[in-house]
Amino acid sequence: MEPNETSPVRSTQIARRTVLAGAAAAAAAAAVGGAGAPAAVAAGSPIAELEGRYDRRIGLYAENLRTGRRIAHRPDERFAMCSTFKPFAVAAALDGRLVSPDPKFLQRRAYYPPSLVPDGLWAPRTREWLERGYAPTMAEICEACTRESDNGAANLLQQYIGGPGAVTRLYRDLGDRVSVLERWEPEMSDWDPSSIRDTSTPRAMGNNYRELLLGRTLRRRIRDQLTEWLLGNLTSDNTFRKELPVDWRLADKTGSGGDYATRNNIGIAWTGTGVPIVISAMTSSSDIDAETLDAPLVDIMRLVVRELG
Repeated sequence: MEPNETSPVRSTQIARRTVLAGAAAAAAAAAVGGAGAPAAVAAGSPIAELEGRYDRRIGLYAENLRTGRRIAHRPDERFAMCSTFKPFAVAAALDGRLVSPDPKFLQRRAYYPPSLVPDGLWAPRTREWLERGYAPTMAEICEACTRESDNGAANLLQQYIGGPGAVTRLYRDLGDRVSVLERWEPEMSDWDPSSIRDTSTPRAMGNNYRELLLGRTLRRRIRDQLTEWLLGNLTSDNTFRKELPVDWRLADKTGSGGDYATRNNIGIAWTGTGVPIVISAMTSSSDIDAETLDAPLVDIMRLVVRELG
């Protein structure tokens, strides 16, 4: 779900009580056998200062892939994935991991019912196509999923690849034993601190994006196509791209949740000299009804540029 990108609609919610950060973290730790427990954080570190300023838990894993220099803060704590999973659903489709194999999949027209884009769902492109009677190609569906974070496109793709479990299987093939996707949009964006479903960690997702775009698990043409779409991402103008130096490039994806103010941004940045930097930032509040914030992600990008660029 992407309620921050021009859509004013959050998933239908009833008023819920504030949950203390310690209780939420303890529940998450119990659910994952301790893997989600908050780690000790050095007081006075730049990210700890941001946590205090914005009243947010912040997870960060950033690495300059040429020098090996890293910045890590709560890198192995669990956060809701939200829409950062979408490039992997697209990758599974591009890789031919379909319920019914189809070598011409990307050229096929997508016909879908109004129920795919119900009121309140962040689905700007699939709703527009439906309203004007246009049947997009599956390539256009993939592009809408990556560049615009269209939830209708994401759910349609998951139908073709066999559901959320297919994305989890791709994570495993990428070497990730942590991330778990179980639900569809928009429910998957609502974090339950007592469960590991639809969660990951900054380190796991950072490594996933590195392998997705720079590794060898997928064929070169698939990596190139995903990179092209993510370089044209339209959802991070107020987060990472706001502090992106003019001579840098960024292939990234954002994610937002209706619960606990989850706001994420993950991707690969290339400096002006072509050095790749993994940046995986995941944030959340201890208040289930708190508003999401872009500012922590802006500050994180500023820090990464200064320290790793």
